[in-house]
Amino acid sequence: MGLFYLVLLLIWFGVLWWVVKGIARCVDNRHKALVATIIIAIVYPLPLADEIIGAIQLANLCRHQVIYKDPAMAKKRGARLIFVAHEENGIDGMALPTNSKIWDFVYESDKSLMLRYEVFRMGQGFLARNFQLNEGGNPLTFTGVCYPEEMRTLFTEFKVIN
Repeated sequence: MGLFYLVLLLIWFGVLWWVVKGIARCVDNRHKALVATIIIAIVYPLPLADEIIGAIQLANLCRHQVIYKDPAMAKKRGARLIFVAHEENGIDGMALPTNSKIWDFVYESDKSLMLRYEVFRMGQGFLARNFQLNEGGNPLTFTGVCYPEEMRTLFTEFKVIN
């Protein structure tokens, strides 16, 4: 798959070079190299521009993610937690298709809320959606999912039941 991406990038560069040569013919001789360099630097990343913007937007969402933790959570280490998933909601105004889903973990014995956070998931960019470059619906340039740091240790410190 990596060779496929490399071939696509080389083909895109070849098409771009052909277009730049055509544009450079209309420019003064001493500025041809400068104009060609500027055009290539601006236009070459355009097929992945929506994913680059989407990665920045997801980083901002993750940075401002709100997490609720029960103050007595450390005392209940090793307890059984029940996972409660909520409905996915779409987020408008993003460069890539984006969904958010609230995840709750409830203490099994008294049904009190132990942990609540929102998971953000981004879909594929224009290039991946229209040319079927990868399977699974994730962006090409980043993972496209945002979990809080607590998710890494949750399953080792507690027994989670689906």
